[in-house]
Amino acid sequence: MSIQQAATEWFGAGPSRMRTWFVNAVSDEKQHRDIGKILAGAAEDYVCEWLAQNTGRKIRAVVGEAFDNVTDDNGPVVRTQAKFRMGIWHFETTRRNSAKNSETNATGHIAYRLDEFDMVAIFTPGPFFGLTGAQVYCIPASACANPAKPDQCRTSLQGLKKIYGNEAATRRVLAELYTRPTPPAPLG
Repeated sequence: MSIQQAATEWFGAGPSRMRTWFVNAVSDEKQHRDIGKILAGAAEDYVCEWLAQNTGRKIRAVVGEAFDNVTDDNGPVVRTQAKFRMGIWHFETTRRNSAKNSETNATGHIAYRLDEFDMVAIFTPGPFFGLTGAQVYCIPASACANPAKPDQCRTSLQGLKKIYGNEAATRRVLAELYTRPTPPAPLG
């Protein structure tokens, strides 16, 4: 895998401004943080497709919600928050126009509420930020609870990386969330 191959995976083989930017950014370690910001939307799309392939369920992308994709079939509803992460699994959101963003928290970074999604999918790119060798790791929302504020998620999932940063844990989470029985419809 080379930078050029990684660029082709994201932007195609032809020349483009995004491809040129990507190659330059990967070559400059100071720009690595910006790569994740630029590729976050495409990574969400990758996660949506990956979940469908790995669960056998229909998944659709969502815009304007606290989650990025949701199951779209007759099975149990699973809402997923997808994140592009290279090293540290930080986990806050930026909501500058939120009542929760008071003067005491002027950065706009706030914790997710625990009820906003059912699972977190961490997308980690392969070498040179490519898709080849990329991994998706899944964490149930319940594991993200902040012990000090039980209705909120932790702002860092780094401690959970040791537990959920492997394929076996991801398979267990997918099996638990995507195959749980649908509750019976209420009578009457």
